[in-house]
Amino acid sequence: MKNELQGIIAVAMMPFLFGCSLAVAQDTPAIASASAKARFDYELVFDSDFSKPDVLDPKTGLWRRETMTVSNNSGQHRQAEGRRHAAWYDSYPTETASLEDGVLVQRGFVADADLDDFTSRDAGAAARNFAYTDPDPRDARLGEVNFADFEIHTSWFDTFAVKSVDGKQVPVERTDELLPKGGYWGQPGKTDTLSPNISFEPGTFFEIEVNFEGMEALSHRHSFWLMPAKEQGLAYDDDHRNGLEIDIYEHEMVVAPDQVPDSGDNPNEVMLMKCIGGKTTPPSTVNELRSDGKTSIHSPGINQGWHKVGLLWTNEILIWFIDGQAVVRDRKLVPQVPMYLILSREANTGAGLSSDGQNLKADGDRIPVDAGLYGRNVATPANRDLIKQGRDDVKVRSVRAWKLTPR
Repeated sequence: MKNELQGIIAVAMMPFLFGCSLAVAQDTPAIASASAKARFDYELVFDSDFSKPDVLDPKTGLWRRETMTVSNNSGQHRQAEGRRHAAWYDSYPTETASLEDGVLVQRGFVADADLDDFTSRDAGAAARNFAYTDPDPRDARLGEVNFADFEIHTSWFDTFAVKSVDGKQVPVERTDELLPKGGYWGQPGKTDTLSPNISFEPGTFFEIEVNFEGMEALSHRHSFWLMPAKEQGLAYDDDHRNGLEIDIYEHEMVVAPDQVPDSGDNPNEVMLMKCIGGKTTPPSTVNELRSDGKTSIHSPGINQGWHKVGLLWTNEILIWFIDGQAVVRDRKLVPQVPMYLILSREANTGAGLSSDGQNLKADGDRIPVDAGLYGRNVATPANRDLIKQGRDDVKVRSVRAWKLTPR
């Protein structure tokens, strides 16, 4: 088995070693060369083609929509004053994600006084009814951002969910009967959230075909990532084998077009590609393909046209790809347990302190607390206007996964 995995690793490294892009075929991943096709069988085990109308149906398709209020997968949401997750996931579903012209379009939506009878859930005595103090005065003056006046809504899709049965977390089955919120208390064959119950194991290549051209609003990140399917709480413990957060990529607009520097890398062309292990050593991926170890990959042209971004995951290694080119490699933080996919947008408020000087380039002493985030504050008036104007689209044509088997 070890020799087989080494063969997979060798093939996956070909684009990096020879410095050329491999031909992209529809039936095999972008890393597939003629040599690889001769040595390996590619079994397509997950084919999310967003031109198919039932793809988002958890009963018959491949994804479930996370609402962050009715399932047990609601760990990241609505944190305390000044923290980064500003968005809601439980309302305006057609406005925040839809199938249009054969692709999935994920965009933000601002609910405010322009809507009849609107009242923010942070109004009144709620903890987020305060004059937001932004860490960067270029983004918003004191008092310009108050979550009592509006809500930002966005979307999150995943392939797996858990439910509580007899005090234990178990997978939601595709065949479970859906009960109303408050009507589920652990009954067998029942659930309060539907799920296709899809997870993946080592020996898999993941690939997304994505287009960022319509992404203008700052700090409204788009992410394609993996989390452990069994014990999600172990993702951030001290043992990478238990599973961890694998960010195939995180991407967001960092600065307005008129603030892009005249020289050097464009911060809006950065893809963040890494594992986050929390208490592991190291705590996040150190890129073996770069002398500085950085996992923030400058990708000129990433915001124009369609691109294929991929991840090879075996028992021994993780390799990240952009359009067939290997750009990040990690052999230290490699999970050994089943993982599930997430396709999400997240609204960053940019608050908090960080000591991650390796990957962050934000100016000033106060930068986003999430190691790897660049953006400042999605909630500013100018940014909300961009979202309301519809200038915040990310399009996804497909998500696929192949099992690689040596011949």
